[in-house]
Amino acid sequence: MSKRSISSSKRRWLLDEMEWWRDAGIMTAGQTQDILDQYESVAEASETHNSRAVNALMGAAALLVGAGVLLLISFNWEGLHTAAKLVLIFGTILGTYYGAFRLRQREMIGLSNVLFFLGAFFYGCGIMLIGQMFHMSGHPTDAVWWWALGVLPLAVCLESLLLHALVVALLAMWCGGEILGFGNLGLNFLFRWSWVPNGAYSLPLLAAPGIMLAYRRQLASVLWLYVPLLTWWLSLQSFAWEGIWHWNHNPLFFIGGVGGLLLIAAEAHASGSKLAIPYRMYGVLMVGSMLIPLSFKEVHHRGSWHAGDPHLGALLQAAAIVSLTVVALAVMARLHGRWKAKQELAVALKETAKRQYVPVGVTLLMAFFSLWYSLVPEPIIPTILANIAMLIFGIWLMLVGLREDRGRPFSAGVLYFLLWTTMRYIDLFGHIGGMLGGAGFFFACGAFLFGMAYFWKHRKKKEVLA
Repeated sequence: MSKRSISSSKRRWLLDEMEWWRDAGIMTAGQTQDILDQYESVAEASETHNSRAVNALMGAAALLVGAGVLLLISFNWEGLHTAAKLVLIFGTILGTYYGAFRLRQREMIGLSNVLFFLGAFFYGCGIMLIGQMFHMSGHPTDAVWWWALGVLPLAVCLESLLLHALVVALLAMWCGGEILGFGNLGLNFLFRWSWVPNGAYSLPLLAAPGIMLAYRRQLASVLWLYVPLLTWWLSLQSFAWEGIWHWNHNPLFFIGGVGGLLLIAAEAHASGSKLAIPYRMYGVLMVGSMLIPLSFKEVHHRGSWHAGDPHLGALLQAAAIVSLTVVALAVMARLHGRWKAKQELAVALKETAKRQYVPVGVTLLMAFFSLWYSLVPEPIIPTILANIAMLIFGIWLMLVGLREDRGRPFSAGVLYFLLWTTMRYIDLFGHIGGMLGGAGFFFACGAFLFGMAYFWKHRKKKEVLA
């Protein structure tokens, strides 16, 4: 059985606790050693950390080697016979993969993954070169799709982070090119469906194996790659539907709603789960950055936020945000056992929404903004709602940090609350207080931060005494 990895800070905590347990007679020295044997030693942990850095450098080196090989081949490419070109292409790909398999048999996993990455790079280049050789014309982004499809099985079977990163990069380029570059052509399935937006709908299917692997093996590092990929794809859907139907709406509110969906997905995990962190991190960045400009009244006066006759687009965008929120809550209710066969869906959704009041409130607020900006030119109500949302969002992040005993969400909530306070002071009272008022404000913010740090440090003592 492979040993579990442990960080240096957690190792120090574990050693201190076990020393206290031995002194208290709770644990013997032999039991202490048995527990330590379940984790990597200091030397093994250092080697693992170094190997990750080395693998990253070797991955970059593999890209440079691949580029050098391509330049070397292209130097005499036109003078080669077609058969020689094919032999050179397939020989390079198969030879690289064979060397990677041989290294894996010798348990040289890191170097093997680098060679597999290099082989996958040559595989994609081979697709391009063969198409050029035989003058194959087609949809420009199809080659990238086939490249990703060919690398995906290797990434899943080998559990290589380098290959997963390559798959994610290729799929991100493919869906971006499809939606932003060819969104007006319609869906390409057997033939062009001109009335259906080109939304790159096969991307979730291609991303599913990597996400399933991440959950099966508890690999948060893999989720850090695929969550932004799905976020990128889902955010682009608003542009896809606007491009073909020419609905007049502001897609930024749909993107903010996607951030709320990520927060809902994060809360679907068990408290403290490391797999929830990627969803929460990207969700917080999207929602937090969206609320900041909306909290200023001047932003709502700009004519670019209000289109000429956007009623249908605004209505459909708001309906899409609400529908996605209901689907996300239904999935959460099913996973947590609140929605069973005999239980009504409405009751399950209500119970789940009560536990997710802030993420659900964010998505509903974005749906409301989508309608309000397009139908009502009055700026006061959305400004007030955005400021209330910022305040609640900061407090909610602090509560998440306390609930999961994690410092980063708590600190993010404190800093976001201070950011909101600073913006409102400058916006409303900056011209009145002057330098003395600013000094007093900064003293107050410093005292607040000191109080929050003191509270975070001593909260455990209060729990023990209680």
